[in-house]
Amino acid sequence: MTERSKTKDTILRTAQALFNNEGEHAVSSVDLASVIGISPGNLYYHYKGKDPIIRELFADFEIELRQVLSAPINEPLALQDNWVYLYIIFEEIWDFRFFYRNPATLIDRVPELAMPFSRLLALKERTAFSLLSDLEEGGHLHFGEGEKAALSARLSQHFTFWLQYHQLREGPGPENAPTKALIDRGVYQSLSMIAPYWAHGEGFADLLREAEPDSLR
Repeated sequence: MTERSKTKDTILRTAQALFNNEGEHAVSSVDLASVIGISPGNLYYHYKGKDPIIRELFADFEIELRQVLSAPINEPLALQDNWVYLYIIFEEIWDFRFFYRNPATLIDRVPELAMPFSRLLALKERTAFSLLSDLEEGGHLHFGEGEKAALSARLSQHFTFWLQYHQLREGPGPENAPTKALIDRGVYQSLSMIAPYWAHGEGFADLLREAEPDSLR
């Protein structure tokens, strides 16, 4: 790796952390350069403003999330691995959560993100459908006509808007900043959506009780 590549990687990783913690809209190129300890001109040499940084971070995010989402489509998961897999999805989104803070506004400003974001949403839905299909074929879930596709869409929407819901419900301010505990809540709510279709009532009820976050008890 060249020295320039190391500098670009430092810029990207620092930007990702700042955008996640403070919101992309609240961080300027000058702020980013100051945190890294380089001049704004040096930053501009590598990236001509924030938008190219955002595009490159999204490319990283798309590669990582595609790898995660494609796993159960390519090879079915063992029953117990499905719940762990939900955590992995939420953790991947958490690592790039600034994309989910206000995606419509971000896409309006960086329209090149519209198509890849749309593709990721479609892949989330296909992944949810694949997970549910495997559980159905194993005799763990039972669906009526159209219910599996509808649940796949709801789960995809939940993956996408779970952080926005927290932000809107709790309001702005550092005291309401999202924390990793929200991942537990996101997974629990996903399981709650699946629960009505579980074919072995009690076993799933036990799983829900074990997965229930302290904040919901």
